[in-house]
Amino acid sequence: MFHDLLYTLGFTEAAGNFQVNNNGQGGKGDDPVILDAQDGSGSNNAYFATPPDGSPGRMTMLMYTWSVPERDSTFEAGVVIHEYAHGLSNRLTGGPDNSNCLGGEESGGMGEGWSDFFATAVRLKPNDTRETDYPISAWVNDWAPGIRAYPYSTSMTTNPHVYSDIDKMGGEPHSIGEIWASVLYEILWNLIDKHGKNDGDFPNFDSNGVPTDGKFLTMKIVLDAMALQPCYPAFNQARKAIIDADRALTGGANYCELWAGFAKRGMGPDATNSTYKPRMDDFNLPVGCLN
Repeated sequence: MFHDLLYTLGFTEAAGNFQVNNNGQGGKGDDPVILDAQDGSGSNNAYFATPPDGSPGRMTMLMYTWSVPERDSTFEAGVVIHEYAHGLSNRLTGGPDNSNCLGGEESGGMGEGWSDFFATAVRLKPNDTRETDYPISAWVNDWAPGIRAYPYSTSMTTNPHVYSDIDKMGGEPHSIGEIWASVLYEILWNLIDKHGKNDGDFPNFDSNGVPTDGKFLTMKIVLDAMALQPCYPAFNQARKAIIDADRALTGGANYCELWAGFAKRGMGPDATNSTYKPRMDDFNLPVGCLN
């Protein structure tokens, strides 16, 4: 189902998706995702290998040993979606023939963040609100708070992550990814509050191909932005790609809602990342969004 959802949002054959038969729609076929369930090569982990378009992706799902009996990671939707989304971000960033564009400090971290974001957005329930917090991998690890430092939350008390926290992460991609996914979670709820939330499995589109609700609209903007950003993107470049993706899709109708999500987590217009200098947060909105 996640393959089909991503297809409706734009991860098609021409974009480098994972399919045996591309039905003459562009791209290279013969590249389904091969999933190894209960893989015996290790434990307490899962990972995804993304070769260029035309070669199968490989999802390796290990057993988790923190509970008795052990738990199979293929039974936790968030883990499967997280891993599959690595294939999405790797195929779209830099183009489907170049799947090595997310190996830098910030780009590698965002790779983990995009995966956490999609794993969270897809799991939203009908009664969820912006006060709802979401952990990652809680069931498979037998640990309700999940495996990240904080659950994803719009509360700065529950999850205080800001942009400059990258300096504290020692280059660890999952930790850096928490910051990026925290930004995207803010944006998700900003757009849901503006456009509502479709609790179905697939989006409805208006006559211009724009999802009519905030949940799927956020996913669409984030997905489109991956294809716009450069190889090895930094946070500020991925931010620009999201603003540009919304402008291309909606004419910039969500400009201030997007910036509000960025600014809340320290990624306002003047947030800086200079070589050999600490990252500097900016919690301000652009001038056009101050009213």
